[in-house]
Amino acid sequence: MSEEEDLAVLIYKSSQTAKARASARARAAAAAAANANAKAKEKGRMNAAGPGLQTSTRKRSSPTKKQQSSKNSIKVGVGGMYDWRKYAKTCSADGCTNFSKVGGVCIKHGAKVKRCSSEGCTNIVVKGGVCKRHGAKIKAKICSSDGCTGVAQK
Repeated sequence: MSEEEDLAVLIYKSSQTAKARASARARAAAAAAANANAKAKEKGRMNAAGPGLQTSTRKRSSPTKKQQSSKNSIKVGVGGMYDWRKYAKTCSADGCTNFSKVGGVCIKHGAKVKRCSSEGCTNIVVKGGVCKRHGAKIKAKICSSDGCTGVAQK
């Protein structure tokens, strides 16, 4: 019987050490996950603010002028484009969902826009004080696909 008791004690001790190792691994994994989350939060705060900008706990509806001028604050998506609609302000007129142009209102609600300088033309200025019809040169973007020389589409 002493041999059976010795075997039972040995099995019991090995199971206890296995439990202790498993709990130590679980604690180490939890500590590593907490550390990774803390680093990710800190990194996220640093990236969101950009260099030289202050962080704030309140959410902003649109970025500040300093953030708009900073290239670090604009998140560039696929193909080098970013969604400008996230940062555009809407018209301040009641019930209007258009994007504001000048003075916080859209064209429909009184924003003053420049008109083409050619006589009799009422088109909006594109570049250099004239519309596209009267000589505003717009550089077209070329398609980024290999072997394609066409103009890029949206």
